[in-house]
Formats: sequence, C-alpha cells, structure tokens
Amino acid sequence: MRIAPAIELSPDQRAALEQWARGRSLPARVVERARIGLRAASGEQDKAIAQDLAITARKTSYGPRLWRC
Repeated sequence: MRIAPAIELSPDQRAALEQWARGRSLPARVVERARIGLRAASGEQDKAIAQDLAITARKTSYGPRLWRC
C-alpha cells in the first residue's frame, strides 16, 4: 500500500484544517480535502484514508499535492 505524501503542517494550518473538517456551512469539497490533508499529515496510507472517507484512492493522492505547492 502506498502512504499518502507527507505534509508538514504548522499548528495554525492544522487548526484551520481541523476547523474546516468539522465545517457544516463549507462546500463538501473543502471539508473532504481538509479531512484528507489531516490524515495524510498523520502518515496514514492512501487506501485507508479512502476507505474511511468512502472516496477513491485517487482523491487521497491528489489532495495533499495541493498543499505542497
């Protein structure tokens, strides 16, 4: 299994992602990406993230690339 690309988050970034991941008024896409980012930052594997969030593994590998740019 492939491990999601490592993301290094500052405490402020982590707090923002945690807030977005709980967001009820944000677009679903933002909430999903925040959840992916938090799990990738903790070193979880792509397939495990995808299974837990009921999404495709491709989405789990795409999301973290957004934060590394």
